[in-house]
Amino acid sequence: MKRLTALLSAAFCTFALIGCTPKEPSVEITDDVNFELLDVMTITNDESNSIYYYYMAQISNDSKETYTTDEVIYSITDQGNDEINPIDEHESMPISTVLPEQTAYIYGYIGFPNSNQEDMGFYFNGIDQFVSFESVNIRIADNHDIQDSDQLKFTIYEDNALKIVVDATQCDATFENGTTTLSNFIITYTNKTEQQIAVPYFEPQATLKGLDLDDFTSLGDFSKMNEEEIKDIDFTQNSLEPKTSEIKGEAYGYVVEYLDPEQSIDCNVGFTFENAAINYKSGTENCFDLDLVSRAFGVTHSMEVSSSDQKAS
Repeated sequence: MKRLTALLSAAFCTFALIGCTPKEPSVEITDDVNFELLDVMTITNDESNSIYYYYMAQISNDSKETYTTDEVIYSITDQGNDEINPIDEHESMPISTVLPEQTAYIYGYIGFPNSNQEDMGFYFNGIDQFVSFESVNIRIADNHDIQDSDQLKFTIYEDNALKIVVDATQCDATFENGTTTLSNFIITYTNKTEQQIAVPYFEPQATLKGLDLDDFTSLGDFSKMNEEEIKDIDFTQNSLEPKTSEIKGEAYGYVVEYLDPEQSIDCNVGFTFENAAINYKSGTENCFDLDLVSRAFGVTHSMEVSSSDQKAS
């Protein structure tokens, strides 16, 4: 009986050791070149029944030869269900070659219908190796974690690792050579940890409720005018207020994919509106609509912003 107990105990200990073996976040993809997963964040949306995985990884070249990142071939899959298809995905690998003793980063996100995935991660088909997302501490969020506010500056998202603040209090609109520019919309990302983290993406959008200058070509060549000159033009038609349009802007100056330890970045986002102007005569209050769109969180936060003229008055 004592011998049977000892055998059972030994078997249990062996099973426990095997069952509790931690998943490795790194794998050698070729001689002296290693892939290492650094961070994963999941965003679950119960309204759209989707889940997004934001990830950050690195490739370390410990060899004496230059390594080309085109050779990194992988898929993001579920070991328990290889048939799922992404609904959205993006990958960024800014460096195409990794010099000896250097490192390159991989950032991206991928969204799936949320079908109770079992073990998502990177599968390297050429070497038949799998790096599970569960090999790192996954940061978990969902669509209910987004904050809303009627203020122009507030914290839209915060967890134990990441804080995101939006600030439209200093937005400034100018006109030059036929183009209206809205600038100084600030999105601040802060990494509260001592490790590198991936950052979820919010797409900034803006709409000008103003004048489409293509409708007023008889009033002059707007491409040669500055702000003071266009303010002097009378756009009224038969003593009636001119027709206004909703004009979509093109965003610039905003790319944040990951943060270094305890790093904080202020992203100054701007928008240009080609062949468009504010209707200065009728007032400039709330003439811009700003939207922050996140497919992962499934939300659009909207705010109305005035031009600098209204703020100064």
